Amino acid sequence: MAHDSRCAPAVPGQVRIPEDGTLPYGYVLAELEAAGLRTDALYLWRLLRRLDGWRDEQSAGREVRDDAPRTRYDDAASAIQPTLNAVDRLLREADPGEDTLEGLSLGLMHLAIWAEEHGALGTAVALLQGAESLNPENPHFAYNVGRVARKLAAYPDAEAWLKWAYFVAREGERWDVATLALSGLGNLHRQRGNLPRARKYHTVAWRMAKRHGLRTLEGDALYDLCVISLSSGDGSSAVDYARQALTAYGPGHGQVYRLANDFAWFWMDSYGKFESAAHVFISLLDYIWEPPFRVLLLANTTRAAAGAGWMDVFEGMWVETWALIRQQLSRQGHAAALTQLALGAGNLGHWERALLAAGEALKVARQRKEAEAVLTSEEILNVLNDGVLRDERILEIFKDRRYSPEMKADEESTDLTVQFANAMRARRDDAPESPTRALLRSSVS
Repeated sequence: MAHDSRCAPAVPGQVRIPEDGTLPYGYVLAELEAAGLRTDALYLWRLLRRLDGWRDEQSAGREVRDDAPRTRYDDAASAIQPTLNAVDRLLREADPGEDTLEGLSLGLMHLAIWAEEHGALGTAVALLQGAESLNPENPHFAYNVGRVARKLAAYPDAEAWLKWAYFVAREGERWDVATLALSGLGNLHRQRGNLPRARKYHTVAWRMAKRHGLRTLEGDALYDLCVISLSSGDGSSAVDYARQALTAYGPGHGQVYRLANDFAWFWMDSYGKFESAAHVFISLLDYIWEPPFRVLLLANTTRAAAGAGWMDVFEGMWVETWALIRQQLSRQGHAAALTQLALGAGNLGHWERALLAAGEALKVARQRKEAEAVLTSEEILNVLNDGVLRDERILEIFKDRRYSPEMKADEESTDLTVQFANAMRARRDDAPESPTRALLRSSVS
């Protein structure tokens, strides 16, 4: 595919990844060793070094020779062992053709996704850039370079790669990737605090997805516009976008549960609409079962019930949340859940309960190095241990107390709550994700 240089953005350079020392790809060793994956770190570091030499030989037009010692990768992580073996075999082919390049790029992509799942973002970017260099006609690789670079807060690089992915995707009429790239640019500007520009990109992504019949991506763009409207205090537009997103997704789609959870969270945390939030959270309890997500959902329900003045529900959810916390060996999601319990108890003036939950939250957050939960629980403990409960500090930390429990849901909120409940119902035609296994985006780490 030949690119029209008159309208093409500049080809992006390598993402700048901070390194300690002069060892090439040293960050690969550092990232994965920190995750307790020392052997895999060494394998991926060697792979990236081999790949550099392999590409240099190819670009110079010389016969590709890879004489690296053969490795069986028996002690590699089971999720990547077959891929490492396949990539090793492909790098040894004497006459690599297009199929070889495609196989290598897909293998590198799989390894990158695995590294990203283990928090090794620099490693993921390096592998993705390797994949993109082998198959630059596939815009999906460039998009993922930009997406992960955004996670690294390498914003100029992320923007350059996402714009390049959009250009390549449009040239090849890959409208799905073009829409994803626009969405990525919107998320980048939202992360940087430029909501008007973020809204612009998400609006274009929505129109493109709708024009090309990409229903899930259309729903995702509307979801993003909904969150931006909520963040901007435009509740009416947010409700409209949420309704359209539910229509685009269809009943039982996995994203419905995430959208419902996010909307209920904003209703509770930013708008004081505890009754509406509680109804949505309670509906979600029939579908969310993964332990770290369910424990946070239970805690959110507890806080919303406190704000709504539903004392029986508050007591029941308080007990159920603590019971689930004590049943789990993993502490994933516990610090975030415990801070919600503390906020709910504080709203009701149950100071001993708030102190108990916040104290346990701080302990877990410090163990797991969860900075946001550490900060929130410390703030709660500071105000409760002050000796004198001053009204201005209480309202600052326990902001739910600013709202009246007697404030009932308005008609618009009630209608949307019903729509959420209806949309959560399982479809009969193989929805993209089973609702009983749906996961929620949240502050779970």
